[in-house]
Amino acid sequence: MVQDEYRQLYKRINRNWNDSVSLYKELVQKSINKNSVIVDAGCGFSDMFQKEYKQAKKVIGIDISEEFIKNNKHLDEKIVSSLSSIPQIKDNSIDLIVSSWVFEHLEYPEKVFSEFQRILKQGGQIIFLAPNVCNYVVFLNRLIPGWVRSKVVGRMSENLVTDPMKVYYRANSLRSIKKLAQKNSFSIEKLILNGDPTYLAINRRFFYLGIGIEKLLSLPLLLKTRVHIIGVLRKT
Repeated sequence: MVQDEYRQLYKRINRNWNDSVSLYKELVQKSINKNSVIVDAGCGFSDMFQKEYKQAKKVIGIDISEEFIKNNKHLDEKIVSSLSSIPQIKDNSIDLIVSSWVFEHLEYPEKVFSEFQRILKQGGQIIFLAPNVCNYVVFLNRLIPGWVRSKVVGRMSENLVTDPMKVYYRANSLRSIKKLAQKNSFSIEKLILNGDPTYLAINRRFFYLGIGIEKLLSLPLLLKTRVHIIGVLRKT
């Protein structure tokens, strides 16, 4: 079995659970309409929202990698740039910023959030999905050598690849996100901490070990250590 199959199995075992990408997509879908001008921050070559983006007025993709962004076929405009400085986008011109698996790569998150605040319209939103630096999976990911991670990832799914971009994890905890939001006049509408036992699922035995760990992380004192943070911030 591969990771997605284990996720489907876990959904049958725990009917109250949904995977983080699905939760993230639901939030984004609700925020897109025919008048939406969207920035996909750190878009890469993802086609996660190919159907939803067709409903928007305009979608601008930003990525530091020209190679990644040129293969993204679902954007109306492409900008090769760091998120720390986006002079190509006017002040108060964006309705929605979406960002998945990007916050961990921000070397200067203060500058990025300042830019987000500048380009968003009043009432505009940031919807993001990011790994939680307080989780054991992230700790192991930082500890294990890259070649070992690549081997494990390949065993879990043919469609998964290890992220080649450098990581800093400077905007990947509840504390850091709340601090960045407060400093840049964003209200926090939603912060979801979601677990996922399938990151250990190299086989069925490790999958059930992951389930046991998720039960442990459901304890009140450990809730803040779940693997993913899904959030909605609004410019006030």
